[in-house]
Amino acid sequence: MNTLYNQIFKLLESAFNPEGDIHFLAIAEKQIQIHEIERPVHQVRVALTFQEGDTVNPYYDGTDLFITIGEDSIEFTQEKDWADGPPAIEGSPIELALDWVSELAEPFYVSPEALAAATASNKLPPRNNPRK
Repeated sequence: MNTLYNQIFKLLESAFNPEGDIHFLAIAEKQIQIHEIERPVHQVRVALTFQEGDTVNPYYDGTDLFITIGEDSIEFTQEKDWADGPPAIEGSPIELALDWVSELAEPFYVSPEALAAATASNKLPPRNNPRK
């Protein structure tokens, strides 16, 4: 994982997984421009679920969030657009997580569980599916 993706993953871990019971299934990032913000904004699509020990919940929630990255900081932005409402995807089977995240961009992170579930149900997105 490159440095940008490591920074994003660390931010997500610290914000969403302080207890260690969240399991990230897939994450993608795309740089966009929002006119009110001078720095480039990165849209991050996250599919996650809960985990108890080695067991991963078979359903996921997903949302798009936004971050800015400076020379010495990474932080959330546009929280009014994503932080207070329900997730964009709620309670969907994990075999669909990889495909949904891939709609934004090629995922930079895919958990073994998300890949196995997508493969088993033949729900791999076209660019990740060697059979297509």
